[in-house]
Amino acid sequence: MHSNLRKGLFLVTLLGAVAIPGIPAAAADSNTSVSDTMPGVGIEAVLNDCYSQNKEIKVEDYLVPTNKGEYLDMAFANVTSYLYIRSEPTKESEWVGKLYPGYAAKITGPVGEWTPIRSGEVTGYVKTEFITTGGAAEEFAVNLVNEAKSEGKEEVFTYAESKEQEEARLQAEAEAQAQAEAEARAAAEAEAREKAGSGQAIVDYACQFIGNPYVWGGTSLTNGADCSGFVQSVFAHFGVSMPRTSYEQRSAGVAVSYEQAIPGDIVCYDGHVGIYMGDGQIVNAMNPAQGIGISPAAYTTIVAVRRVL
Repeated sequence: MHSNLRKGLFLVTLLGAVAIPGIPAAAADSNTSVSDTMPGVGIEAVLNDCYSQNKEIKVEDYLVPTNKGEYLDMAFANVTSYLYIRSEPTKESEWVGKLYPGYAAKITGPVGEWTPIRSGEVTGYVKTEFITTGGAAEEFAVNLVNEAKSEGKEEVFTYAESKEQEEARLQAEAEAQAQAEAEARAAAEAEAREKAGSGQAIVDYACQFIGNPYVWGGTSLTNGADCSGFVQSVFAHFGVSMPRTSYEQRSAGVAVSYEQAIPGDIVCYDGHVGIYMGDGQIVNAMNPAQGIGISPAAYTTIVAVRRVL
């Protein structure tokens, strides 16, 4: 007899009866023979047909299917941060991956204190108390499937990240952050250079009036100005509105350190103000004797440096 046929008959004998829709099967402990209860179109006909045509018998084709849920062998991480996947079912063993909240895994063995799982490229064990299994997992999976369908997503479940994948991701994130910081510094330096360029235009304009008179309370760059009037009028030429007094000009723009000063910044003193030229010098309306001229920026104590542009 064909070996596959013998296997099939052996399985039928072990099962006692093969459940075929529409055909009654004899109980295992009945005195009635199978041939007495099954018509010729039943199991004997199937066996004879398979034998005569040298077909393989697949017993599972003649069994009533079970109602097992499609996702009952799945588990989902029920944590707020992440769940370690361990190489062995102990807390002391090495972790080989992580399940983040809601991440999916397939249960590969008995569920006990620890559950063996496979998730993505990671195989190992997780503490059962931190996963959702059984009917709750089935319901959770079905909800994810429906949600993915409604949103047109192709990927339904998210799986574990291995230790190696995490290391690669963290490295990539660190490199991306370093790149972003480098780009931010470059942008800030470019902005500073741009401001320095416009600041240099202010310095160049202010220097045209060197030698003109100092006049207390004056704002005329040609006929005379005091220190704050000089600064106010120079910036006004570029459309920048400045307060009138040196005290008020201490609050203009944003504060920078003297070490960060660039041409066009204003340097404030107690009762005086000038425009920084670079190289440690300011152009300013000094006093009635000297008029508008150039002075060392650190000729006295600097109270503040303000960047207006």
